Amino acid sequence: MNKKIKIVFIALGVIIIGIMVYGLVKVVLPDSSVSAYGNRKENVAVIPDERFTKTTELIKSNEFINSANAYVGGVLIVNIVIDIKKDTKLLLVESMLDKVLELYTEKEKASYDFQVFVTCKEDTEEDSAYPIIGYKHKTSLAFKWTNNS
Repeated sequence: MNKKIKIVFIALGVIIIGIMVYGLVKVVLPDSSVSAYGNRKENVAVIPDERFTKTTELIKSNEFINSANAYVGGVLIVNIVIDIKKDTKLLLVESMLDKVLELYTEKEKASYDFQVFVTCKEDTEEDSAYPIIGYKHKTSLAFKWTNNS
């Protein structure tokens, strides 16, 4: 009789430990059937690659630009990397970016954040104002800029 009681308690212990491990796994590990990004990517406009090409061409058409690149990075963020010529004022870059935003549809601007990295490789001074980063949230009307001065 004593052996039967021990076996029942061991069986109950194994079942309880199994239930606890299952519960811990469900809490700690994500559900593979659910997207890691949640529902942030539902009903989002897809930006065609041609738009990034047009963005880069429009930026490079300015005489104060050395190089430019536009691409989607991260989750719903359009990254624009610009290298400008020395002594270029940020105001010129800001006005150019207003024209760049006109390339995108309202749905695209409502779906994506825009992030701009402005560098000046020609400027080697330690007290240079560059790099500067601009960020426009999908609900914002304009870019917000870092203050390096």
